[in-house]
Parts: sequence; C-alpha cells; structure tokens
Amino acid sequence: MGKQENKITGNKGETLVTEYLERKGYKILSRNYRSKWGEIDIVAKINQIVVFVEVKTKSTDKFGEPWEMV
Repeated sequence: MGKQENKITGNKGETLVTEYLERKGYKILSRNYRSKWGEIDIVAKINQIVVFVEVKTKSTDKFGEPWEMV
C-alpha cells in the first residue's frame, strides 16, 4: 500500500473512532493535533476528563495485531 492509500485508510479509521466516541458521549476537541513533539490523532473530553487517542487502522494482520502497534 502506498503513502496516499495509507493516509486514506488512516483517515477512515480516525473518522470511525471519532463517530464511536461521539455516540458514547465524548466531545471531540481536536483531530490530528500537531506540536513540535509530535501528533495526537484525537483529543476528546467526557465529563471533566480529557483523553488522548492514538488510532491504528490496519487492513491485514500481516505485521501483528492492532494492540501490538501502539
């Protein structure tokens, strides 16, 4: 898969996670937040708790399970 395809797949995954979090009552504060230290896929808040979400979207298990990628 090329870089553009990876970006499209990653964006689809982030959109699915964003929609899931919103259904669960989270308010999405930011997507793809960037700073000089790196990038956070999703910043969300529920009640008084702010969460930082790293999304890993895979099309195969060729390189391991999703939880092994974090």
